Amino acid sequence: MNSEQLFKMALGIENPWEVVGVSFKEQSGEAAKELHIDIDFKRGAKFPDPLGKLCSVYDTKQKTWRHLNFFQHPCYLHCRVPRIECSDGQIKLVEVPWSRPGSGFTLLFEAYAMALIAGEMPINKVGKLLNEDAHRIWTIFNHWIGRAYASDKLNVPEKLGFDETSSKKGHEYVTVAVDLDEKRVIHVAEGKDIKAVATVKDYLESKAIDVNRVKHASMDMSPSFISGAMKHFPKAEIHFDRFHVVKLLNEAMNKVRISERKEHDELKGHKYTFLKNSQSLSDKRKKELSSLIKLFPIKEFTKTVKAHWTGIVNFCETQINNGILEGINNKIQLAKRRARGYRCMENFINMIYFLCGKLKFDYPLYSS
Repeated sequence: MNSEQLFKMALGIENPWEVVGVSFKEQSGEAAKELHIDIDFKRGAKFPDPLGKLCSVYDTKQKTWRHLNFFQHPCYLHCRVPRIECSDGQIKLVEVPWSRPGSGFTLLFEAYAMALIAGEMPINKVGKLLNEDAHRIWTIFNHWIGRAYASDKLNVPEKLGFDETSSKKGHEYVTVAVDLDEKRVIHVAEGKDIKAVATVKDYLESKAIDVNRVKHASMDMSPSFISGAMKHFPKAEIHFDRFHVVKLLNEAMNKVRISERKEHDELKGHKYTFLKNSQSLSDKRKKELSSLIKLFPIKEFTKTVKAHWTGIVNFCETQINNGILEGINNKIQLAKRRARGYRCMENFINMIYFLCGKLKFDYPLYSS
């Protein structure tokens, strides 16, 4: 078996394609040798057009693809790709089996890059490892996420959760919509206003889902989320879980404690008397809390609870909450810290889909 036959088997190339040459090329400086593999098609070969009719070769176009390294050596495939005259008269470039249209990489190279990203390696580091510009790795990543997301099949999300997160600390926000039953992100919209909720509705409708079949919507007490849910998901009961209510109460009490501390020495050392669960307090602290709580005019918090009473009661009756959203948000925050934030919103949104969307990909599986 000669080297051409060996590499044909290794690349999985079948007729009418064949390996016609293999060579190493010296590089200047300390760069490793490069492996170059030349591929061609057999004389007289015909290729199918989009309608399946076999067509003769019209002309060829020389193309090159980056492939997986051969040991430490960068590897490139070269081929004169045929163009055919289709049955409708159009001239079309034939799709080669080892790469997708428009890519400068082989499918196996892209699968390897995606495997590294799946292993929680930041894309900048993937680029350095593969000796490729990070922007080109992002292009690979965004292509496969977009492809998988476009073909994603949705069930009706009867329990829908809404949350917000930022691409960078103090920077632009996105709204994350989660199917609470399937525990996965189904859509991410730019912004955190009523328009973002409308974008979620539009996406579901583009998947032929009747938004009136969404029965529950869990969220924090954001006015934008509330008004957006009421307008765009009119049949859904709104839920505010206890964690957000307790958080608001703690914040209100702590603010008042700080301001009142300046006038009342008896509040010294009682920060956690208010923030702790009352069941965790000693009997002494419980008595102190009973007397101290009378000092706090928490009228604003009371108004908030009254204004959101229906949603709080809905939570108490169904126990639908944003616990799943919190877990998803933790994954997002971890990825954001690894990447030191995202400057490109498309990259950030697609990373959320990759980590939390449970998407199915059709690129070749890479195994080391």
